[in-house]
Amino acid sequence: MDIIPQVVFFVVGVPIVYLFSKALKLRPEPLTIADPRKEASLVFLVIIVMFIVTSAWNVFTYNIIIPTLQPDERPPFDVISVLFTAFIYATLLLPLIMAMKRTGQKHGSIGITGKNIWRMLTLGLLLSAVFFTVTGFYALSSGGGFTSFSPSLAYGLIAFTINSFSEEIVWRGYTQTRLIAYGGTLKGVVATSLLFALWHFPTSYQYFGVALEALASALLLFPVSLLFGYIMIRSQNIIPSSIFHLFCNWSILFWRIPTL
Repeated sequence: MDIIPQVVFFVVGVPIVYLFSKALKLRPEPLTIADPRKEASLVFLVIIVMFIVTSAWNVFTYNIIIPTLQPDERPPFDVISVLFTAFIYATLLLPLIMAMKRTGQKHGSIGITGKNIWRMLTLGLLLSAVFFTVTGFYALSSGGGFTSFSPSLAYGLIAFTINSFSEEIVWRGYTQTRLIAYGGTLKGVVATSLLFALWHFPTSYQYFGVALEALASALLLFPVSLLFGYIMIRSQNIIPSSIFHLFCNWSILFWRIPTL
């Protein structure tokens, strides 16, 4: 686990995001959040519920499902894994939906809007193209590299799409916008990025089995989350960060990076 690539990822990524957003002439207006104090309180309630649900799903997955599978019993991604991913994230989005319904918040308040949609799609795809290219060179230099298209690769793309858009809705669309409205841009982005990283602790703990190692692994996501947060600030729309998030995840599978 190395923090340096993650920091470089953020430091290099920020100016690229800025230049692309300027080139696309994006002039986003901050999203209006009614009663920021109440919304911020609900954010932490939603996060607590999500943390409990995530922990329960990880215990179920690593202690019940995975032990029943034989090595190479099925591809890394298939129809079942896609459906399982969709079901898990549906349960995770439910607390957010209930919180928004309770306070009467519309989907536009979490960055789900069709405004400037082609520019949003372009920003997300441009950032992804840069990352995908750099990752490909890294994979080749480290013994990986693309082999061939496969059903597993396609199912992985679907699964990561569900994963990435759901996480961006929760963290950048819902959490970050409300914490920024309550505490300001810097505090809101930093707090959201830290919470996003810590939210991965249950998964890391189930994988590593050692608390400190799992915590270190989870915190490595902090710089990456900061970059996702900055993309949201520059666009005020979850589409660019979701697309970028998707290809950050899928590139590992596509390029078969051996060290990740």
